[in-house]
Amino acid sequence: MNDLSPDELQKDLTPYIDEDGRLTLRSQDIYLIREDGTQATLINYEDYTGQNARLIEWCYSESDHHFFFSPQKSIDRLQPMNLMGPILTKVIPWNLDNACYPENVDPCELKPGYLLDLRVLQLNRLRAPLNANPPLLEKKDTPIRKLTRDPDRQVNSNIPPCSTHQLKEPVPENLYIVSYLNPLQVKDTNDFYPYHIHYLGAEDINQLPVLDFEKGADIDLDELQQTITELKNQVHSHTFVDISDLISHLGKIKNESNTLTAQSLARYYRNAGVQAGALNPKDVQTDSRFVGTVCMVANLQSFL
Repeated sequence: MNDLSPDELQKDLTPYIDEDGRLTLRSQDIYLIREDGTQATLINYEDYTGQNARLIEWCYSESDHHFFFSPQKSIDRLQPMNLMGPILTKVIPWNLDNACYPENVDPCELKPGYLLDLRVLQLNRLRAPLNANPPLLEKKDTPIRKLTRDPDRQVNSNIPPCSTHQLKEPVPENLYIVSYLNPLQVKDTNDFYPYHIHYLGAEDINQLPVLDFEKGADIDLDELQQTITELKNQVHSHTFVDISDLISHLGKIKNESNTLTAQSLARYYRNAGVQAGALNPKDVQTDSRFVGTVCMVANLQSFL
């Protein structure tokens, strides 16, 4: 087993919940179950909103917007119907052939794939809290009331009959990720909020960390959870003579946590055929460091 480097240790110690009880941007991480069903890729928030991802669509304000998926031959049509509503669906060749590309994006760079709309995926609390939680003063997001360019009609565009067969055809593991500009701020379901869409190609996704579903396939997850808890308690009760010993111990916790996460994904999402889901870290544990928290999940194998 390789020890963690200091940089890796710092990244992995970043909590899902801050000291005030608020979710951090780590709660926006995505586990992508790959089409072959043998592994999941961890896509951090910075991976799909940073420089390695291509920004193709955005609506940041009433005047600052670019609608990539707006069919270029119909300026009054803002969104194709096949992309409206699903958490996870296909981006087909017809969508790309009729897209409005930003000036800095070469059409040859984008390929068919999957659209994952995180706006539809919510981290709502699912379990009643066992301990009293002080009320949090959450910052509210600022909605967009009306676009500066207001078309006479804003209707959705259906795919023509000659192209509907594309919906049944396989697509590569490229991702179009829709996310709010301010994902942690409070929103009202009656309002529209700033968002963007980033493209992450399969070649970029393949460079990210993976979880192996074969490791620990027969393990008892309750016993594994107990092992992780004991290892964590040793961090507070044991005196480590050398920093390398501490890093090695934390590496063991990370490895066991990865196994817990991998088997949770394999059993409860892949095996059950669940296409997408989300779990608030507060519903898993209060101490959210190194415990294999599953936040948002997309299962590409569910399409096959």
